[in-house]
Amino acid sequence: MRKNSFLILLSYLTIYIVWGSTYFFIKMAVETIPPFYVVGFRWLFGGVLIGGFAVLAGRLKRRPTVKEIGASALLGFLLLFGGNGLISVAERKVDSYLVALVLASTPVFVGFFDWLLFRKRLTVFNSLGIFVGITGVAFLLYNGKSIGSSLTPDLLLVICGLLVWSFATSLGHKLKVYPDNLVNSSIQMLIVGFGCLLGMAFTEPSLAQLLTEVSFSSLMGLCYLAVVGSLAFCAYTYLIANEPAVRISSYAFVNPLIATFLGLVIGKETPTPFLFYGLPLILTGLLLMIHGESFYKSLRNLLSNKRKVELDE
Repeated sequence: MRKNSFLILLSYLTIYIVWGSTYFFIKMAVETIPPFYVVGFRWLFGGVLIGGFAVLAGRLKRRPTVKEIGASALLGFLLLFGGNGLISVAERKVDSYLVALVLASTPVFVGFFDWLLFRKRLTVFNSLGIFVGITGVAFLLYNGKSIGSSLTPDLLLVICGLLVWSFATSLGHKLKVYPDNLVNSSIQMLIVGFGCLLGMAFTEPSLAQLLTEVSFSSLMGLCYLAVVGSLAFCAYTYLIANEPAVRISSYAFVNPLIATFLGLVIGKETPTPFLFYGLPLILTGLLLMIHGESFYKSLRNLLSNKRKVELDE
């Protein structure tokens, strides 16, 4: 096997396994570490690691402009502080697999915000995917009793995190950030990481006091997020440069399954009453959003060619 093929395979395995396990380790980390300390340390370390890699790899061709830094700061605030921060707070009480499954529907909501903000045309398959995906999320969150009792404050935080992350992802297509993805991501991580830790220094116990209260499992969870999670992002960036986008999107179908396995089997978390209705619906919604149009065109071409053959005969 050639080196390039090996790296591609390794990159796929990394984003499948690591991104599927992220929420399990967030839950470990926030058990004894304040959530925004987790966010701060995770992204500051990730920013240093990815930024250093970008510089060494020659990806920093010029200095980022003030506007590019401002755009990255806005995206970082929405994605990492707003989206990931709210999720980290929610995971103190919400099961990790449930958070991961709700967030698996992100492409569905990105499609909705693309339509809402920029009037991007929605195909029949996009619209159907949005409907099916949202229905799947509703099934996941419903406790079998009432809608009011299902939507606890912590679950509402998860939904808010999902909406903020999806909104920022859609908005990011229009903001003029630094053209290299690694440099742009490192700017976001550094700004959010440093800002979180600076803010926590004034609102939470000192680091010396915090270290006396941190459990070993929480520390391991934080280290995993900071180191392995950052390496997974590098793997994702490598795939973007070397693989077709449609193939890369396969992680969206694998991650929820890994997250569910880790949460239910390893973490002994409790399955929701309608888990086995919600999960297939979310995956079906994703399939319609990502591959529905291309599958329809392929099927139409196949039937058209078959008809031509029959006419020729």
